[in-house]
This record gives sequence, C-alpha cells and structure tokens, in this order.
Amino acid sequence: MRVLVTGAGGFVGRHLVDHLAMRGHDVVAGTRGSEARVRPGIRSVSLDMLSAEDIRKAVSLSKPEAIIHLAAQSNVADSWRDPLHTMRLNTIASIQLLDTIRELCPGTKLISIGSSEEYGATPQCGEPITETAPCLPQNPYAVSKFSAGQLLLQMARRDGLNVVHVRPFNHFGPGQSLGFVIADFASQIARIEQEETAPIIRVGNLAAKRDFTDVRDVVRAYASLIECEAEPGIFNASSMSPREVGGILHTLIGFSQAPISIEVDNGKFRPIDVPVYVGSSDKLRQAVGWSPQLNFEQSLLETLDWWRERTGYS
Repeated sequence: MRVLVTGAGGFVGRHLVDHLAMRGHDVVAGTRGSEARVRPGIRSVSLDMLSAEDIRKAVSLSKPEAIIHLAAQSNVADSWRDPLHTMRLNTIASIQLLDTIRELCPGTKLISIGSSEEYGATPQCGEPITETAPCLPQNPYAVSKFSAGQLLLQMARRDGLNVVHVRPFNHFGPGQSLGFVIADFASQIARIEQEETAPIIRVGNLAAKRDFTDVRDVVRAYASLIECEAEPGIFNASSMSPREVGGILHTLIGFSQAPISIEVDNGKFRPIDVPVYVGSSDKLRQAVGWSPQLNFEQSLLETLDWWRERTGYS
C-alpha cells in the first residue's frame, strides 16, 4: 500500500516509517528540511504542514492510498506559550490536509493522530477511559487535538471520506525528546553516570499512575488501522495497565551503578493532577487484533541505553 506519513522525521514518525517499510508498504516520508533523514531507501517529500502548497504537492506526488498524519506541535508547555501556532499546526493544517484529500484522492484513508490529553478531566478518570468518555481538554494542545478530531470526523461524514482519529496514551522509547517523563528520567541518569550533573533527580508527584506503551507497539497500532478494514471513528491506543511514575523511576535507577538520590520538588507538582489516568483500548483490539507486545522493563532499558549513547557511556 502507498502510505504518506506526515511528521516522518519526528520521534514517532521514524519508528512508524521503519515499521511500515518492514511490512512491505510503499512509504513516502513527509519531512521538514530541518528534520533528520529517515530510513535509507525511503522516498521523502518536503512537507511544511503550515503550507497549503506543500500539502497539495506531497499528496499529488505520493498518490497515497493511506495517510498517517503525525505532524504536530506536541509539547503542552509550548502550547501555552504559543497557542495560536499550536492551533494552526494541529487543527487548521489537519483541515487543509483533509480538504486536499477530498479534492485529489477522496478514496484515501486518513489516520489522524490525536492524544489522550483530549479527555482531560473526564469523569471517567480513575477507570479505563473509553472513546465515549466526555472530553474536557485542559490545555491548548489538548484543545487543538480535540478540535482537529471533531472537525475531521464531521467533514468526513459530510463528504463520505474515510477518517480514523486515534487517541494514543503516553508512549515512550528510544529517540524521544526531552519534555516527557521517561525521557527526562533516562536523560538525567545517563548524565549522572557521566558525572555531567549532580547525582540527584528532582521530581514531582511520583504517586501518579499513568498508561505507558512502547512507541514501537504504538506504531503497530497505526499500521494495523490501515491494513485492516476498521470503521471510521475514534480509537484509543493504550496499554490498559496503569504504572506508578515512582516505580518507573526506581526501575530506571536500578539499571545504573551510579549512586542516585531522589528529591521531591514542590515546583514540579501540577496544580491539578489526576491520581490514575489509564485508557481502554478494547475497541482497537476488537477491530484489528492489536495489543502491546514488548516487555515494559526492556523498553525502559533500551530508552536509557539510547540516552547513554548520546552521553558517551561505555
């Protein structure tokens, strides 16, 4: 299948391109000029999602049977600093992409990648959150993803297009940038091992329980949605296994020989923090047979090793 991946040079995009290529798909990687090269042998097109011309060119050149739309501004803190840019990139650009599909290739399936942040302070917090849970987004990033998903699905129903909107819960793995809890922990441990920083990790709420999945399992879910005849609509991608943040940190520290201490920093606590946040992916499992396969502890170690490679660990 010919598949165009937007945001192919990012953390998830690189893993997705690798997986699709291994599955035998004809992949076209949509990347910005500033992004690193993707897998050797993969065709790429210049794609700035803020440019309607770039979007049209990418779709016209690739002639995709499916598009997996990853390109986004995905940092919550940055969304507060520049909500207008976040809405332009995450919402308006998504609408532009679907308009282009409607005009050039209306039979193309669009997999829109949203976020579990869309649920926000949903009343279902504390139990597995289903796709029918009320969405109460709590930050501009969450609002941008929620509005994109709603608009895409409404437009698809109006025009008879095929759109699936996925809400992945927390994912992690080799290659993830700073600003996400597991990457932040792993980076700090790697730097401590190299004596680049004091052997102290300052933390916020370690009692919080969150739903984490290895990014390589998450991209399998995305691929499954183009390979199987899943109905248009919304799907969660989650492990369904809440894990305590403190337990994750202790596991990562256990992989190291460095003497590392933990200090609680009240400044790192969120004003409102839900004790347990876990998703239900029953709908996805029933539709395409997907479930996470990778060992969680091994995934943590591989993430730490990725950061070690970048600090000269030996």
